[in-house]
Amino acid sequence: MSKPKRPPKPIEPLTARQKRDLKTMGIFLLVVVGGMGLFFVAMLIWNEPDFPQEIAESTPHSIFETDDGRPGSWEYLDENLEAHPLGECVRIDGWRNQRPFQCTSADESHVFTFRDPGGHTGGGFQDEALTVDGRDVPIECTLENDWDALIYCAPLSAIPSPEARAR
Repeated sequence: MSKPKRPPKPIEPLTARQKRDLKTMGIFLLVVVGGMGLFFVAMLIWNEPDFPQEIAESTPHSIFETDDGRPGSWEYLDENLEAHPLGECVRIDGWRNQRPFQCTSADESHVFTFRDPGGHTGGGFQDEALTVDGRDVPIECTLENDWDALIYCAPLSAIPSPEARAR
């Protein structure tokens, strides 16, 4: 003969501590899953630099940030591809937060001007300009694709067009 079935125990309500622990675990899991989601979305939209640093390293009149900061330390390449420091960068005329920085070489042959609207994370450079011996050299600046992202600039004449880069 089989034993009679015991009636099931009634389900007891959760205690206050169990409710708190369940809520805490839910929030923790939500933060972890949300953080991982944000990380993967950021990796999908991470931009490569507009042009490789090798182009700037092999082109006269390229500009390199050598020390991160505000406004940082800079150097330029001369016609023989030798690096020379640009002098201290100073703010020039303009609105308080919109005043551009200007860095001038010791011999005053190279003048680099740029506006940094809020650091590297604030959208990068704007209005970058280079003057070499009194003539304007159109340049484009981009960030290294690195955690210590420093900025480098190269003359537009040395940078391949977007169509050529896509090939």
